[in-house]
Amino acid sequence: MVRKKKKCQEHSNSERWMISYGDFLTTLLSFFIVMFAISKVNNVRLKELAISIQQAFGANKFITVSRSRPNIASTPKLVVPKVSPSKFKVSKSNKKLIKEERQESAVFTGIESKIKSFAAGNALYKSSLRVYRSTRGLVISLKGSSFFNSGSARIITKYHPLLKYIASKLLKINNNISIEGYTDSTPIRTLKYPNNWMLSTARAVNVLSFFIKSVNFPPPRLSASGYGKYKPVASNSTAAGRALNRRVNIVVLSDFLNNELPRS
Repeated sequence: MVRKKKKCQEHSNSERWMISYGDFLTTLLSFFIVMFAISKVNNVRLKELAISIQQAFGANKFITVSRSRPNIASTPKLVVPKVSPSKFKVSKSNKKLIKEERQESAVFTGIESKIKSFAAGNALYKSSLRVYRSTRGLVISLKGSSFFNSGSARIITKYHPLLKYIASKLLKINNNISIEGYTDSTPIRTLKYPNNWMLSTARAVNVLSFFIKSVNFPPPRLSASGYGKYKPVASNSTAAGRALNRRVNIVVLSDFLNNELPRS
């Protein structure tokens, strides 16, 4: 009985091994059949598939199929058409804005040129101001040490003709004018001006008043402010830097960027 049991067990094990080996052969055969099927791609079917994909995505001539016999490594060729970039269309409102901006720029250029020419014709005025463009508009920067005595907000009389000429040119345009006073960091304590902030504000207000009195400049177009030592354009550690920081800026505000505060 023991021998019969052993024989039955051995026969069962061999059967299991034979079944596993048979499964392996079947799988291997299936693999080769699939590989053979892949290598025999039906070109007509492939073309139909490509057309279906085109129709599904609404594409036009995006996929083309080669007529040559494909192999396992071959794939449908993708043809990407050249798309020309569409031209940027400027709306009528934008065109008008661009035109107005260019016109304003031309006006600023004219004023800048005239003020520089006027100042260049007088040796006293040559180094008393700077005229330049900023993101806020046109800036006419008056040198503090030229237009004012130290610690004073009163405009020196010999600079009145230059200031009047500037006011007369700005009177002809419609832009608003911001007049802004600045000082260096040297402390000031006088009975009239206890600090630099008050001195810078007083200088700006006096320039504003001169504009109104000299050429009857419309007050609603004017504003005055003082920033003391807090908006330097140069280092206060040198005499040259402090001289640049003592200034009164006449800012012709752009109609397009007229809300920006002054920067350092």
